[in-house]
Amino acid sequence: MGLHISRIEIRNFRNFRHLVIDDFPAHVVIVGENGVGKSNLLEAIRLVLDPSLSDARRMLREEDIWEGHPAGLAGGSEVTIVVELSGFDDDADAKSILSSAAVDSDPYVARLTYRFAPRTEVVTGDGSQVQPTDRPLTAKDYDVVVFAGDRETNDVRAIRREVALRVLPALRDAESDLSNWRRSPMRDLLERLPLDPENLEATASAIATAVDQLTKDGNVGKLEEHLTDRLQAMFGPRLSVQPTLGFASSKPDELIRAVRLFFDTARRRSISDTSLGSANVIYLGLLLEALSQQRLDEEFIATLVAVEEPEAHLHVTLQRHLFRYLLRTGPSLILTTHSPHIAAVAPVRSFIVLRATENGTIGAATAALPVSSEEAEDLERYLDVSRAEVLFASAVVLVEGLAELYILPALAEAAGFDLDAYGIVVASVHGTDFKPYRALLGSNGLDTPHVVITDGDAARDKRGVREAGLKRGAKLHMDASRGQALLDQIARLPETGAADYRTTRVPLASELQELGIYVGAQTLETDLCSMFGKEIIQAFKELNSKEAAVEEVSRGVANELNATIDLDVRKKMLKRIGELGKGRFAQRLASHIAQVDLDARIRSEAKIADDVPLDEQVLRRLGTAAYLFLAMERISFAARGTSLLPGQAASHTSGQGSDAGQ
Repeated sequence: MGLHISRIEIRNFRNFRHLVIDDFPAHVVIVGENGVGKSNLLEAIRLVLDPSLSDARRMLREEDIWEGHPAGLAGGSEVTIVVELSGFDDDADAKSILSSAAVDSDPYVARLTYRFAPRTEVVTGDGSQVQPTDRPLTAKDYDVVVFAGDRETNDVRAIRREVALRVLPALRDAESDLSNWRRSPMRDLLERLPLDPENLEATASAIATAVDQLTKDGNVGKLEEHLTDRLQAMFGPRLSVQPTLGFASSKPDELIRAVRLFFDTARRRSISDTSLGSANVIYLGLLLEALSQQRLDEEFIATLVAVEEPEAHLHVTLQRHLFRYLLRTGPSLILTTHSPHIAAVAPVRSFIVLRATENGTIGAATAALPVSSEEAEDLERYLDVSRAEVLFASAVVLVEGLAELYILPALAEAAGFDLDAYGIVVASVHGTDFKPYRALLGSNGLDTPHVVITDGDAARDKRGVREAGLKRGAKLHMDASRGQALLDQIARLPETGAADYRTTRVPLASELQELGIYVGAQTLETDLCSMFGKEIIQAFKELNSKEAAVEEVSRGVANELNATIDLDVRKKMLKRIGELGKGRFAQRLASHIAQVDLDARIRSEAKIADDVPLDEQVLRRLGTAAYLFLAMERISFAARGTSLLPGQAASHTSGQGSDAGQ
């Protein structure tokens, strides 16, 4: 990748108290909720790099200062925007142009800085002493400087002429721009063509002949006469006008302005005949072609293109096709979008997520995502298939499969917590390998609050493996040495039927819970029996009313409540459910769980009064389904920006079911 923005730092500008993005991708897709500052981030880049902005446009106003600043404009707030450029180590022209901005050479890094700050006042006659004024300030008391490198005397105008930044605003009127010669990218493409003068003269002569032929029509001549009489009467004798009808100028040097772009070989379909979305794509294509030609003619050293919400008026499949192409080819491209369809086809290392906090908008980037190239490719396929919902989430619940996708939202509904209202997404990894997904959502990726919910698979399988869930949880431990220690402890666990099994296993599961990794006992269906046994039996009856089948499931539910589990009874229950399909059964079961008053059920089962807070120990006594409830507690608090201490459970009281026990 050639020259591109590699780092941005913003202080006190609009949404941003202090935004730092150290790994700014070469091709970047910026996502975030409405009002979080996506457009403001582009505006900050423009203040530094856009040559079309006048000095007056670079002066800020009161509303441009971060609203949380204690002093504001009147109190002398200072706005700084730092943009660093990289990727030009092998470009001699770029190194020459950016020499005054260079702050590092291994690799090469150029730094450009915008500063909006109060000017100082002279307090002595000879000008030897200056000090800030102590009166309330207005915008007129501020100065703007944009400089290269580390010295404010290094001017950036020459650099801005050589680094071409074009920002296309959302919902632009592409048809109007393409019809206006001055604004159309067609102008640049056509004016740089080395046209043959003799051919132009011949064309002009042919047009003049064609116009003369048109005006031989008597009706055209009458219209010209009527217009001449009316306009001469309106202008009077001092201003002579002679209106003449034609379809193009016959001057050779003006012919090029009459050229129009058509979209069929018969030249019948013009830009006005296309849809709004198609016009936007055509405009973008012409712009990119014009920039490409300018670059070939060495008019500048690099092109940076930023497009706001390009999905406007584009069909879903066109969004996916177009931006899969653009985000992997051509000049450095910056997109802001609300479209999961665009995000779904973007390279996984190209995302910047903006999030609002009490201290201004913060951002996270995936450019330095700690995954292998193979894992990155897998994540891209995952985002494509899942339509990239996790990128737009305020918090994420990672689960194994389809059954959990049905059950977890139902459990949240039973607890009175609206996942959609808080932007929480339940995402299946379609298996048990959570590592790359944790990396994507972790502190070196999207930095999105998340939990992992996985089956315990405690009983030995056909290969003799037991406690597979605890083991996969231990391998996700952030501290590798502690993760290995947990694996050693898991290997020494007694058999599931042993008297001390539960007391030995619970501390290991609890430690993983503190890391946001919730491990069940066996599988989702068996773990739910303790809290939702009646619902399981009813859901099964609705899908399979055969008496023998219902009896085996009923005995299976009762078996899970015993101190010692009969594995044969469990297998028969799971087989019956498997015959229906785990996803299909979970779909039906979810409708029953969603109707449960979870707070009331927990208190009834545990025999706890309404005014007594529910703690983790109480929930644990209810059985292994409690891990699901605790996971939902944690993620609901994270989505609200509230820290839930490790080992804590939020207190529930009757009549306060909303927000999961707020």
